[in-house]
Amino acid sequence: MNFVHGGISLQEMVVPVIEYHYLRNDSMEYKRNKQKYDTKPVTVNLLSANRKISNMIFSLNFYQKDAVGANREAATYQVYFTDENGRQISDVQKIIADKTSENGAERTFRCQFNLKSLKYSNTATYYLVIADEQGLQMLQREPFQIDIAFAVDEFDFFS
Repeated sequence: MNFVHGGISLQEMVVPVIEYHYLRNDSMEYKRNKQKYDTKPVTVNLLSANRKISNMIFSLNFYQKDAVGANREAATYQVYFTDENGRQISDVQKIIADKTSENGAERTFRCQFNLKSLKYSNTATYYLVIADEQGLQMLQREPFQIDIAFAVDEFDFFS
């Protein structure tokens, strides 16, 4: 018998075999290798070393710690500045941490912040807050000093 297509095709020769391993949450193997099986959102950390702000408009660099992959999922963060009492003193920037590259240099973000027109004390501590939009992770707070040479109320030419 002659085949029209000229012989046996790949689908007629190879049979795919799928191996499936069921694992329950309460099993010992799952508990031992929990970090391997559980998916967690990627985290974002502050990369800029300078913790002193000297201008009303400034930029900071952030680093996505892990690449999005097998057990790491993308996350969205809101980043802003607060004073010691938790009042917001800057605009809110959004970081969508969804980089899949294994190269760490490609997983950086740059955000520009605008401080509100307030009088800032150079002795007070202000905080950069990195908050997960879904609220699944703890807030990250980094202390900063704000030392602006010409504050808002120093030059009042109209009084």
